[in-house]
Amino acid sequence: MVERIKNERETKSRWVGKTLLATVALLAVVALFGARFYQTVQAPYWNTLDRAEAEAIERLDLQSVDAVERFVSDRPYSVVTGVDASGTPILVWLWGEDGVHIERQDAGVSRADVKAAALAERPEMQLLRIAPGKLGETYVWEVFYSVRESNGTRKYYDYYRFADGEKIETYRLALERE
Repeated sequence: MVERIKNERETKSRWVGKTLLATVALLAVVALFGARFYQTVQAPYWNTLDRAEAEAIERLDLQSVDAVERFVSDRPYSVVTGVDASGTPILVWLWGEDGVHIERQDAGVSRADVKAAALAERPEMQLLRIAPGKLGETYVWEVFYSVRESNGTRKYYDYYRFADGEKIETYRLALERE
């Protein structure tokens, strides 16, 4: 009887060990393929940002690059934030083969100023992103945020003119019901 109980425990212990090992192996395979899938999907985006940074450095002799962001409206733009050879902080909008627009950062309102203005207008917002962009022919700051409403959450895009910080447009997305 004691022998049988001992054998059952050993069998159960081996079964638990094998199941645990198989589970860990399966999770490792899923993690590996998930990471590879993510890299494959993101690679074109990362390559675009890398090309924009290299182009800005080469064409404009930038001393340093702080950030590179993508903005898509009527066409895709890459916006490089950096410092030029004379030490001046600048924003550079790049598009197409030859499209380039350069602004000194102090020629417009800062990201922090736009954030403060947006939060002052809608303190209940959940800020998701602030990015430089271009809306029509106007260089802008895009503020992307969400607001909880009584029956769900709604996301918004507000656009503030880069030159003076004036709010020029709001796009309201469909309600996400909970």
